[in-house]
Amino acid sequence: MKEYIVLIGLMLGVPLIYWALLQWFKPDFEEEKNKNRKVLHSLQEILVMLGSEVATIKLWYEWKSEAMSSVMLTLLYTVLVVVSAICITDYWEKIVPNKILLMWLLVGIIEIGLWFIRDMNSVTKLFPSIILGLIFCILVFGMAYLIGRGGLGSGDVKLSLLLGLFMTGEYVVGAVFYGCLLSAVYSLIQLSRKKMTRKDEMPFVPYLYIGIIIIYLVG
Repeated sequence: MKEYIVLIGLMLGVPLIYWALLQWFKPDFEEEKNKNRKVLHSLQEILVMLGSEVATIKLWYEWKSEAMSSVMLTLLYTVLVVVSAICITDYWEKIVPNKILLMWLLVGIIEIGLWFIRDMNSVTKLFPSIILGLIFCILVFGMAYLIGRGGLGSGDVKLSLLLGLFMTGEYVVGAVFYGCLLSAVYSLIQLSRKKMTRKDEMPFVPYLYIGIIIIYLVG
């Protein structure tokens, strides 16, 4: 019974946390149409919420079957709900909000700290994978930022570092791979159709979000 109460709480938290984050950031939107949007009233948001709920169920199932520790469930769930909000801000405004990233960093550190006090062994076992994930994202996104000469935004790089830190190497490599693959395929299709040029900006977080959903479901 306890496990199903946890599931209900996690699923209810997805739209509630998303709504809170978007309401918090809405005053910072630059486009007037986005400032006047009602949160959770667009098709894109509904699709994101559906994807997040499905991924939440899979995470919960892994935890329930003891294939995933409670600390890992906490970290991956936080990644999911925060990136779902950033996915929409990037899609609407091409912005990865610094204040949401900072809030996420603080929450993530608190989560790890509390779990370290409660279950030191589980957290200690995650440290090598956390370091691996962080190094992977520093190398991949750092090089992409330098080589791309602005093609990849600084917000995307900051987001990637937090993904590496809190998703750990176990999940972040696959999420980045799927995200980059989907982004590249879409770009090639649009370029071939002459719907965009090489100079056009394209939000990357939505593809990274889909990559996260995929790795949660198959990883």
